[in-house]
Amino acid sequence: MNAPVPPPADRARSTLARCGPVTVAAASDRFGGTGDVYLEDVPRHVHADGAVSLLLPDGHPLTAPCSEGPVVMAEFTDLSPVLMRDRVRAVLWVSGAVEVLDHASARARAARLPGAGSDGRLLEIGHGLTMAVLRTALVVQSDHDGAHVLGPAELAAASPDPFSLWEAPWLRHLDEDHPDLLGDLMAAVPRAPRGGRPRPLGVDRLGLRLRVETARGYHDVRLPFTRPARTPEDVAVQVHRLAGHPVPQGHDRG
Repeated sequence: MNAPVPPPADRARSTLARCGPVTVAAASDRFGGTGDVYLEDVPRHVHADGAVSLLLPDGHPLTAPCSEGPVVMAEFTDLSPVLMRDRVRAVLWVSGAVEVLDHASARARAARLPGAGSDGRLLEIGHGLTMAVLRTALVVQSDHDGAHVLGPAELAAASPDPFSLWEAPWLRHLDEDHPDLLGDLMAAVPRAPRGGRPRPLGVDRLGLRLRVETARGYHDVRLPFTRPARTPEDVAVQVHRLAGHPVPQGHDRG
């Protein structure tokens, strides 16, 4: 039986939440002959109608006036926070028509976002940032579990993993400071590949993913938790249990 993983729509939302690079390609000559547009660290949000918005610098080519919203394909890439040979963990393709909102309409749409008050970047709309809304027609999530086609409603109803933003420094800490723990985790996995270096690839509420790197390539292994983790402390307890280590004092709540 395969180890449990979060649903594809939740994984798609996690890819968006991590704010990895995005490449936008238009079906027409939308960007003045510049070809695909590559963006890094661009704030993005999923709205109640399944639309995906990008907050872009004023004057960006993607915000240029257009009489008709062009159809684009936006490719969002989820990269491992730990440096390794192949850092791509997932790719999310979102296709649809782009509409650049005037600042008043953008601020009104931003105010309806869940948790809008906690994202200070939304306050920069009209003060250096412009909102471009991708009216989602089709979503494809591709990762270790295969490719999954999603609709706008599925994307809107899903939630990013609770550890999607927390995992990056934790995975780097695990990689740099706890090679012994990583080795014990691999030793506890039946039929795990031997002779390579285990690296932490990802963590979510249902488990931990490791990558074993060898001279010939790599092999990924998923270690499921015995129960879903709700807090970072839960993750620590589950990981130590998987490695056969004593649970850190004060962390075992059953």
